[in-house]
Amino acid sequence: MYLHHQLLIRSVPHMISSVEQVICMRDGKLCLLFRVGDMRKSSLAEAHVRLQMIKRCVTYEGELLPFHQFDMDVGYDQGLDRIFVIWPITICHEIDEMSPLYDVGEADLKNAKFEIIAILEGVVESVGSTTQARTSYLPSEILWGKRFEKLVHYKKENGQYNIDFCKFHNVYSVKTPSCSAKELDELRSDRARTVERK
Repeated sequence: MYLHHQLLIRSVPHMISSVEQVICMRDGKLCLLFRVGDMRKSSLAEAHVRLQMIKRCVTYEGELLPFHQFDMDVGYDQGLDRIFVIWPITICHEIDEMSPLYDVGEADLKNAKFEIIAILEGVVESVGSTTQARTSYLPSEILWGKRFEKLVHYKKENGQYNIDFCKFHNVYSVKTPSCSAKELDELRSDRARTVERK
């Protein structure tokens, strides 16, 4: 899409984002996940994440909005969008009825036309200046039924946590329904009604 090649250039070279997003189950719910990390020695204060989808939209009145923006919740109400980036963090967007991905299944991704913009903002503690890193994801860069590999390991010998940044982008396959979150909710509702009738 139009914005993709512009936003692939990170505003801050030390801030990294996973090259792909993944969709998998987390706590019984279908979720969209991606990783962010800070390669600097100085930490990022007041860091927070925003996620938006940009896609074509037609209003009830028939007005065409070619680049409509949909907010994608990453835990604003619980304060989960505020993160402490001392090690790589996996950002989670729960695909619920308020998500623009609610009616998107695995097969739908192949023909989908949208772009997801991830924005990480914060204050560089060493200099006190505000910084921002932006990354763009197309449907072809969303992997269904995958999860990110663990890259933080605790070593008992020295009592320290080691971060293997070589695995930052690595994913592995996990069992995930191929249907959309909407269809998954409908299936669960049908099963619940069937149980009640028995």
